[in-house]
Amino acid sequence: MSFDSFIKVEYDVYASTYSIKNKLPKLLDSKSMLGFDTETRSVYDKATRKEAEKYLKTADPYNPLRKQALVVAESSGLSYPSIVRTTHFIFGETKDKSNVVVCDTEQKEMLVWQMVADYEGTLLVHNSLFDLKIMFQRLGKLPKNYVDTALLAKCLVNHVNIWKAKTGLKVLVGSYYDPKWSLMEDYEPDNLKKKSFMDYSATDGAAVVLLYELIQEMLEK
Repeated sequence: MSFDSFIKVEYDVYASTYSIKNKLPKLLDSKSMLGFDTETRSVYDKATRKEAEKYLKTADPYNPLRKQALVVAESSGLSYPSIVRTTHFIFGETKDKSNVVVCDTEQKEMLVWQMVADYEGTLLVHNSLFDLKIMFQRLGKLPKNYVDTALLAKCLVNHVNIWKAKTGLKVLVGSYYDPKWSLMEDYEPDNLKKKSFMDYSATDGAAVVLLYELIQEMLEK
């Protein structure tokens, strides 16, 4: 595969409350279908988690605080929804255009989740069992219309041997990613607007659209 075939994504950023309230609705109203992805982190910052890890090394195994410290120390963006924050919402328009919403407060996060709930179009979500579980925990509702591209792909590549039926986004369309993304290590950057992380997030949103298009082409054939 040539470098020309890698996903190259342009993206707009919504970070202020003003832009989220005034510009994001215009995007949602103008598109009947959008790729959708989120980036999350633990509600406990890195310093707090390290402190919990330090405490666990000497904690009495029968101390009731030990269980709480264990939850803190092992938490991440993949933990149960009640102890994660959604820091980025990504809306992919095409395979080379995305929109990234940065949420540095709980108020912004809830504002965007409500817009997702009100969206009249179809959301393409890869692994809705993760992203939409957070939405349901926050609002008690799901999007009006959505397609899970991971489950859709699972129907097409289903195999008794699980390793032959993996449907992770990088597994399915990873060949379209720039190889440098495999070096990404920090999925909870202190700076939510860190360019390398924003580039990565925007690419995921566009990749969901690309995957959906590839699946449709396969079905047509």
